[in-house]
Amino acid sequence: MQGDFRGRRALVTGAARKLGRAIALALGRGGADVAVHYRSSRAEAEETAAELLRLGVRAPLVQGDQALEPERIVHEAAAALGGLDLLVCNAAEFEKVEAAALSRAQFEAMLAANLTGPFLLMQAALPHLRASRGAIVTLLDLCGTTQVWKGYAHYAAAKAGLAALTRLLALEWAPEVRVNGVAPGAITADDAALLKRIPLQRIGTTEEVAAAVLFLLSQEFVTGQILPVDGGRSVNP
Repeated sequence: MQGDFRGRRALVTGAARKLGRAIALALGRGGADVAVHYRSSRAEAEETAAELLRLGVRAPLVQGDQALEPERIVHEAAAALGGLDLLVCNAAEFEKVEAAALSRAQFEAMLAANLTGPFLLMQAALPHLRASRGAIVTLLDLCGTTQVWKGYAHYAAAKAGLAALTRLLALEWAPEVRVNGVAPGAITADDAALLKRIPLQRIGTTEEVAAAVLFLLSQEFVTGQILPVDGGRSVNP
């Protein structure tokens, strides 16, 4: 893992499980205090926080739905940690619905969870990050950045919008705040057909994506970039 994060204060959304948990623990191993955000996975969030505490860092829990209350999530995390230096927008919704069958409610709910919510999180965190000359990493996807997949119109639109915002906010919020994105490919899946489309011929791990997130959080001369972590799938149509 790149970077020394001792004394840094981070908010990781969706930190209870899977990729969010791996990112939170990687930051904790680097010495960062981490606010562990979750929506409904309280037991898993408590486990993540307990492991962070064993690493000797602070790990306050912050519950909330980022689609409905992003400002409160940031306020509680910053209050618990005494400010923020780092924000990782990881929490997201994912579902498959054919475009012709998508209802307006489904489309708008996906945008709220995967685009509007993360934007308002970043906006709410901006004063803290400006004060600390901090950094943001958004978690994107190959779908909506380098590819689109049938059945995921609302998901692709939201992730494409978040990718555009990542680049735009890097421009608007420089030089005080850096903003980058990571676009994971297949992570912890098991699909023989999918493997044939990945040049490196294997599935990625949450730890490899977390390493990319920490790299972008630590590199002071990198902003406005979207880093695919996909085994080369994005270059293989």
